[in-house]
Amino acid sequence: MDIIINMFDPDDLPKRNMIRNFFLGISSVKDMVVTSFTLETIYNYSRCERVPLLRNLSSLDADFYDYRWEMLPIFLESCPNLKSLSLKFSKSPWEQPIGILPGTHCHLPSLESVEIIQPMIDDEAEIKLVSYFLENSTILKKLTIRLGDLKGKEESAFLKKLLSIPRLSSSCQVLIL
Repeated sequence: MDIIINMFDPDDLPKRNMIRNFFLGISSVKDMVVTSFTLETIYNYSRCERVPLLRNLSSLDADFYDYRWEMLPIFLESCPNLKSLSLKFSKSPWEQPIGILPGTHCHLPSLESVEIIQPMIDDEAEIKLVSYFLENSTILKKLTIRLGDLKGKEESAFLKKLLSIPRLSSSCQVLIL
């Protein structure tokens, strides 16, 4: 799924209604693929209205830019029964970090599996992302991370930080590939 709505204007009621109707139309979907542009639209929409619930969504593949990952929790709030999440990151040369509203981290009561297929370029951002899942997922069984091009001391430092993250789920396995 990819929604591209340029220049989101919170005062543009027809555009907001179109997004709300779109959500209502896909409310029964079980599997979904979203991109950075879709997450950005959802994030902007969430600043005006609550994102409608996608109660049947159990599997989500998200493909987005490194700096956009912080929009993901906004979308996850609307997916109360999500079990499986697969993430793929890419770096955009024109992209700058964006400010995200504080308090966007939600509890993830049904998430069982997270896979980071393609790692972020920024190790600190990736640690924040991994922390988010480990600290907010009560029944997370498996978190899989592909390290990418980390070597020697970088890999050792990353793993040390990873091991220091508290886990809400005592049965969670963290797999490093």
